[in-house]
Amino acid sequence: MLNLHIVRNTVTYDSRVLKESRFLLESGLFSRLEVCGFDEAESESELEDGRRIRRIALRSRALPKDLLSQSVKYLEWHARVVNLYRKETLGVIHCHDLEPLAIGVHLKQLTGARLVYDAHELESERHGSRVFRKRLGFWMERRLIPSVDSMITVSPSILKWYEERFPRVSIHLVRNIPELPGDPAPSRPLRKSLEVPEDALLFLYIGGLTGGRGIETILKVFQDRQIKHHVAFLGSGALATLVQVSSRSCPRIHLLERVSPDEVLSYVAGADVGLCLIEDTCLSYRFCLPNKLFETLLAGIPVLASDLPDQAAIVRKHNAGWVVRNEEHSVRHLLLHLSVGEARQVRSGLTERVKQLRWRNEVHGLLGAYNAAGFPGTSKGHE
Repeated sequence: MLNLHIVRNTVTYDSRVLKESRFLLESGLFSRLEVCGFDEAESESELEDGRRIRRIALRSRALPKDLLSQSVKYLEWHARVVNLYRKETLGVIHCHDLEPLAIGVHLKQLTGARLVYDAHELESERHGSRVFRKRLGFWMERRLIPSVDSMITVSPSILKWYEERFPRVSIHLVRNIPELPGDPAPSRPLRKSLEVPEDALLFLYIGGLTGGRGIETILKVFQDRQIKHHVAFLGSGALATLVQVSSRSCPRIHLLERVSPDEVLSYVAGADVGLCLIEDTCLSYRFCLPNKLFETLLAGIPVLASDLPDQAAIVRKHNAGWVVRNEEHSVRHLLLHLSVGEARQVRSGLTERVKQLRWRNEVHGLLGAYNAAGFPGTSKGHE
């Protein structure tokens, strides 16, 4: 019996999809597991543990990004995925994010499989969404969510938001906490390689270099000559060029090459403080618990985070760093007064304080969602 995961990306760097699918295959609930994603070229591959990755290349990919062309692309994607799996013996269809949910509902109707909706964020309240996209998102969720057998989301506030609007749906919390390697990964000597002086801290930003994540604020603050600390960016995205230009004009700003999810923790451990300055531009960002927050804490370093409800609660509960308003003045004021000694004091004992933040504690929510969906085998529980 096949567990099918549908995602609208290349899969390679989607740590949530990779760790959820790995656990589900290892749990023994399914004889086969396949992740269906996107790429520029059609491909099929198999990971060492037996998970298959199928990437679809759309023939309509070259069309422009106007509404009509985007609709054509979506319809081709929908048809391709349905035709690929309509005759498979599907146990559970796991839709990651809103885009593939209509495909999941269609396949459920054709195959009788169970359907789990995994909202990686507050889907109808995304950053940068225009009024039409928000309305379309609301409409799609109201039409499609009643057809799902259970649902998963990523933060307490987002879970509460969905529960208030869909009280008949069983919704479960699975936070974006990374898997720790069996043996602690050796930390990268970032301070040495980036020539950070002893009296300065190395801050590290990890994740997508896109809008709404405080990148412009970080760059402005660190270009201030009164700030002696350094900052490094590990990721890629639309703002990578801006970071690169800033690094050329300011020796305290550094741009690192993107790495695989398995290497991230070793890079984080080589820094002094993580950055998680999400902007309060939409409900999805206000209620977020980003992967980078947990990656930073599990690597044993404190974090500088925005004063947003869920992530501020984590930082304060575990005495794991500093909470600031995401504005230039607040960030600059903290950096001017934050010493190496204070940062080391907060870092001391942090690993012990966050020891309950483990992926193994999150999988109970994942199994709960599959159990609520009525899939046989999950009711017995797995450790």
